[in-house]
Amino acid sequence: MVQPSPKRDVVFLVADGGMEQMLRGFFGRDHFHRSLRCGPFTFDPAKDIVVAPTKDPGVYGTARELLRPYEHSHERAVVMLDADWAGSPGATAIQAQIKAALTGVWDEFAVVVIEPELEAWIWQDSPHLAEVFQCPDFRALLERSGHWPADAPKPPDPKGALDHLRRRHKVKVFNADFGKIAARVSVRHCQDAAFRQLCDHLRTWFPPQHDFSAYGHREFR
Repeated sequence: MVQPSPKRDVVFLVADGGMEQMLRGFFGRDHFHRSLRCGPFTFDPAKDIVVAPTKDPGVYGTARELLRPYEHSHERAVVMLDADWAGSPGATAIQAQIKAALTGVWDEFAVVVIEPELEAWIWQDSPHLAEVFQCPDFRALLERSGHWPADAPKPPDPKGALDHLRRRHKVKVFNADFGKIAARVSVRHCQDAAFRQLCDHLRTWFPPQHDFSAYGHREFR
């Protein structure tokens, strides 16, 4: 008798190419599980990422249908989308509807709603970010323009700050650059609530196999 193929660990349904590239960057690191402080799990972008053709509204309204082809091939599902889009009912309502749609279908799943949008995940005062932006003084420029107060961990309006750099300082950032940023900047320094939620789910599903405190901070980059 032919044995069924083992299920893959987790499928990610995302709203756009920027989120796809962000995941490719995070999970493309060597020993990425150590950076996230979880146990190892399999990840292949060709098999484990689904990009919704209708972006955030499509994920909100049809997550169940978009994930249907993966119900028998994957153990777990992560749904990722922004909270801020035309017609959005807000993060709480988004969470509630998608959770209701997936409950009873997936034994283990997570709904990650990024407030306000994906740009919130990229910001930190990092030389790696300056390198991707090709703008060494981006932090000072945003502080002077009022987009990033000196005492704030990140810009209050993440997308507005990036748009300012694009318009006023000719910074060019494309979807592929989200992957470059994710592959380089410190995971440890990302304090976004949605990102921490994703990490918490991954640590629950894939418990760390070692005491990562023994590795020092270099493992949390």
